[in-house]
Amino acid sequence: MNCCILLAGCFETTQEVTINKNGSGIFTNTTDLSNMIGLLKQMSGDEANKMQNTDTTIALTGIADSIAGLTAEQTSIVNKGTMKLTLNMQDEKLLVKLDFPFEKLSEVELLKEILPKLSVSALKKLPGGDQMPAGAAAAAADSSNKIKTFDNFFDDTISKKLISRTLNKTKYATAADDEFMKSLQQMSGMGSPITVNYIINLPRAAKKVEGKAVKLSDNKKKVTVSVTSDDFFDDPSKFEYRIEF
Repeated sequence: MNCCILLAGCFETTQEVTINKNGSGIFTNTTDLSNMIGLLKQMSGDEANKMQNTDTTIALTGIADSIAGLTAEQTSIVNKGTMKLTLNMQDEKLLVKLDFPFEKLSEVELLKEILPKLSVSALKKLPGGDQMPAGAAAAAADSSNKIKTFDNFFDDTISKKLISRTLNKTKYATAADDEFMKSLQQMSGMGSPITVNYIINLPRAAKKVEGKAVKLSDNKKKVTVSVTSDDFFDDPSKFEYRIEF
């Protein structure tokens, strides 16, 4: 099975940004890959069943130095991060949680740019390293530069008073011809859409919030946008939002 298709159709991800009053904060990306366990068992049989359960948190300093293509600033941000792996083969549970403290809001966009590579590195850090089935690990490494996120097709603005996302129509026009996006659309058509949750915890109450899929908490400090890959192909404007605070 092509690894792009495997990764495309097997997860729910939540991006959460918590902003402090001084503009610093923490960026968290949690990926639920639990559906991948069943596929790995089918692909690798006994080899996959030998993978040990784990619930551990790992510093990302070494990983940052080993990921090709990172800028010095990106490496510095990743080096401060941690990765929590939760794996239970019997319960078919696999969660990957990446936490990165940031000093300024612009660092959030630098993190989003390298999330696919970080996710592949997370898979390689499964207990023992060599427990990941060889074919799957090799395919994942080969596919890391092909994987895209929905973020690649939108323009974000982040400042101390405004956070917004708008569709980049020029980039979106290329999605239909992109190999990874085609595989993602195929999986969506088979009834396996990706769910993406964007959560923004504001330092103060929002003054104005716009967006088709936006939900604002009662205290107006938490904004949630929940969308799917079906939305991306059918109505990408659901990913757009504008938050004044």
